Amino acid sequence: MPLDCLPSNSAMCDFPMTGDSDASVEKWSLENIPVEIFLHICSYLDARFITHSLSVVCKRFHEILSDAAIWKSRITKRWGSVYPPIPVDSDDFNWRLACVCIEDQYEFWQRKDANMRSILRNDIHYASVDAIHLMDSGLVCVSGSRDRSIVVWDLTKAHSGGTDISYHITADAHKGWIWKLASCGETIYSCSWDTTIKSWKLMPNLQPLSVFQCRTAALSLVCTANLVAAGTFLKSVMLFDTRVGECQISSYTAHRRAVLALSMSGNFIVSASEDQTLAVWDQRAGKVLKQLKLYENNEEENAFPMCVSFNNDLLYVGDTKGRLHLLNPVHGHFNIVESYEVGHTAKLTCVQHGMGSILTSSTDGTVRISTPTQRPENIAVVSSQGGEVTGFDYKNNVLAVGGTDNAVEVWLPCYKSVEEEM
Repeated sequence: MPLDCLPSNSAMCDFPMTGDSDASVEKWSLENIPVEIFLHICSYLDARFITHSLSVVCKRFHEILSDAAIWKSRITKRWGSVYPPIPVDSDDFNWRLACVCIEDQYEFWQRKDANMRSILRNDIHYASVDAIHLMDSGLVCVSGSRDRSIVVWDLTKAHSGGTDISYHITADAHKGWIWKLASCGETIYSCSWDTTIKSWKLMPNLQPLSVFQCRTAALSLVCTANLVAAGTFLKSVMLFDTRVGECQISSYTAHRRAVLALSMSGNFIVSASEDQTLAVWDQRAGKVLKQLKLYENNEEENAFPMCVSFNNDLLYVGDTKGRLHLLNPVHGHFNIVESYEVGHTAKLTCVQHGMGSILTSSTDGTVRISTPTQRPENIAVVSSQGGEVTGFDYKNNVLAVGGTDNAVEVWLPCYKSVEEEM
């Protein structure tokens, strides 16, 4: 809702409480409109407009809308007590940001057919695209393939409505299948079945920087400003400090089979393995803090975790049965809270969550967007045109999907012109 649709200051100042025009009758203004009526008006407006436009109209509006209890109440009325999915300390939780995020994502994906358009490229890679990564707030997409190449896609023109995407190919970037990509700033890391991790400087094309040796196939990858961690085919997780060169600084083995996924938050690295277990490594203590199985009493003999998403004091794990598991990492407990069916009919290949949504992908050829609530509710389903979905990345309302049919598919927001809005 545009700001000029609101009553003008003069109109609000001159609106009498009754039809009496006597000067002694109290009149409403920005300074004395009853809070209850103001909040009732706000209930018809979206949270982002209230936060970024209405709260700056005057000092009083700003003071009213700075009360965290208002935003918590708004979330509770809409979502009940199921958000956030794990109880939080209300004093430390940013209820206003949470409200904006969950309303934004819900409305955006509810109208995905009107809000998004897709661009499919399956003519550049000639093998399955197993690694996909977004950078620069979704303006750049990087893909890695079993054809051993890495392609940098410039999405700038596509964001402006164009259909053509310029790209730069780094052929034979590795000597084996490229399995995962990660980035920190302008540096991107790739890991491969050729037993190496390589770092690259993101420019119009990739400039090689360093090569880190893993001695066995590197299947998972995560990085921070100074640390690179790789999960390997031979059970171990290898750690590299980029400040001291290309030699590993340490490694640990917490699994009995290949390490398929890694995620890092704060001092903890979470790894998922084919041996059906998760392991939590405490970097500060230099030891495994906890190891746990998702399945007790062999209830799922052939199931194992495939992907993990760890941030905002939440840990989600996707498995080969298409289920999503929520764990509570607060205070280092990492207890299993709940397991969900999220609508997929095959194994999960990627999960990514934020304050506003949970995204999951599967070899069933779909990406599903769900509410980040105790019982995730499906908001939308994106069907891939590129075969089975090997993975995805999601940033700034841009969704990039890798597929088994040599495909890179990018879903971009549709930005309408003023004339189209009118």
